[in-house]
Amino acid sequence: MTDIASTINKILSEYLKGNKKLAYVELKKISTEYPSNEKLKFNLAFMEQDQGNIQEAKKSYLFLIDKFDNFNSKINLYNIFLKKKNYKKSLKLINNILEIKDDLTNVWIDKAYINYKIKEYSLSKKICHSILNKISNNIKALNLIGLCFFKEKKYKESLEYLFKGLAIDKKNISLLNSIAEVNYEMRNLKTSEEYYLKALHLKPDSYQTLNNIGGFYLETNDSEKALTYYERALKLFANEPTILNNLAKTYFSLNKNELAKKTCKKSLKISNSPSTQKFLSHIYLKEGNYPKAWEYFDGRIYEDNFKYGNKSYSLVKDKLLNKKVINPKKNLLIIREEGVGDEILYGTMYKDVLECFENTYIESDERLISLFVESFGKKYTNNFKRFGFFSNNENNLKDIDQVLYSGSLGYYFRNNLNDFPKKNYLKINETLTNKTKKDLADFKKKFKVGISWKSLNNNYSEQKSLTLEKLLNLLRLPDIDFFNLQYGNVLKEIKDFNLEHKLNLINLNDVDLFNDFLKMASLLKNLDLFITVSNSTAHLAGALGIKTLLIKPFNQATFFYWHQSTNKTPWYSSIEMIDANIINNKKLFLDLIYSMLE
Repeated sequence: MTDIASTINKILSEYLKGNKKLAYVELKKISTEYPSNEKLKFNLAFMEQDQGNIQEAKKSYLFLIDKFDNFNSKINLYNIFLKKKNYKKSLKLINNILEIKDDLTNVWIDKAYINYKIKEYSLSKKICHSILNKISNNIKALNLIGLCFFKEKKYKESLEYLFKGLAIDKKNISLLNSIAEVNYEMRNLKTSEEYYLKALHLKPDSYQTLNNIGGFYLETNDSEKALTYYERALKLFANEPTILNNLAKTYFSLNKNELAKKTCKKSLKISNSPSTQKFLSHIYLKEGNYPKAWEYFDGRIYEDNFKYGNKSYSLVKDKLLNKKVINPKKNLLIIREEGVGDEILYGTMYKDVLECFENTYIESDERLISLFVESFGKKYTNNFKRFGFFSNNENNLKDIDQVLYSGSLGYYFRNNLNDFPKKNYLKINETLTNKTKKDLADFKKKFKVGISWKSLNNNYSEQKSLTLEKLLNLLRLPDIDFFNLQYGNVLKEIKDFNLEHKLNLINLNDVDLFNDFLKMASLLKNLDLFITVSNSTAHLAGALGIKTLLIKPFNQATFFYWHQSTNKTPWYSSIEMIDANIINNKKLFLDLIYSMLE
């Protein structure tokens, strides 16, 4: 045993000197003679991990854990899982390690980090506070607490902890990046840029900063500057998938689609990233190459934000079809995605799936169910269930054999332009429409126009929204009654705006613009035109066939359904789109409005 231990030490010494390939071959050779030697097996696993042979390393560590309950193998294996974003497996090992030895600060930090990534912010903060009670100057704990508060949109508290960390270490790159990110969300763009540049000055080759500052310029619509930083990052990190993915987004924003696709494909060869798959699908969707787009579109389901942001995912993941043939004899569940707008968009395919597969159940936002039933027919009443009826209930889910998230229906039903509906798919009871018409009869101007100027999307509201001041030239037109169709808390904003400019943007107090989609639909039906930004009401108008002018969002908020090379989208035939900068050209904008009204 002494001889073999000595041999292992000599080989390991050679490995650490840089003779890695030769040392690994030697150790691999003698491992066949001693297949159950713990020290030999562990060092072999270490070498495999170090050289990027992760699958073999995992096998070796699992063997060591199973046979010897090897402590260091648990540590190395959880780090492998953590790097691969397999948070569940990583956390399981971490909990086991901390049961054995609970004074490992770095392991506690990793546990807090995982909880942060899976959106368990309170637990992450609790762990970090526990660490700070023992080690008050732990930078990683302070940074994590700051990031948790940031995700909770508590920006003041976030900055408080981040600056506590910066007072300890003024040159900490991670803290400077975090402070920049918080300021960006607070729309303190100059301050955000300053902190990114400060971090870059301290460490010009920082992967974190180069990636983040590129994203900053991309988000603030300076794609040329973003390109400079991403190309600089690429020279330093040529095989880093995230850099390649963001570089592809930059090319796309500059209308360099072929370069964007090439870069995505290069990234996918290195790492089959769900984010890259999703983005590549969006490029193909813009080009109208639907079969190719759907090939990659399911990448969205496997992104962290989707997996950990949808409670249903963990329950239904084993039943997801993922481009498999739908079995007509088995129960199929369609689950809504994201917000109401997305549900209405993908709802254009609900009739297709209901007519093809009678054993279909569709989980829907409760506000939309009556509208869907009205549109598709009463015979489908029992096919619609409130969101969560199956997907968040294990007992009810037992009756379901196959599952699709609603966006995945495109793979089955939208493979060329002819597959898209040529007219509206949502319908509304005429009695309700006529009642609303009577309610509007008191407004006597020549035209009735609805406006909506905001999105309340958590991630993209700034890039999708306007101010009422931006629409001032429009709202001054004398022959139009303008009606507020903007959901959310905007009554004070409207009142102040009307007073300041001596205008009358009309708010109908009896219409719940957020919850009552039937009443909202009846109002839309009685308008001559609806002018809107990208939000759920825009989707509702398109699905109803309402003549609509949509002011497109910009940059990363320009989702695939609006990001067309023309002013039309195949998803809604009644919507016409314009770039946001057109509203700054008074004559062009108002001429367009009247052309749509006449």
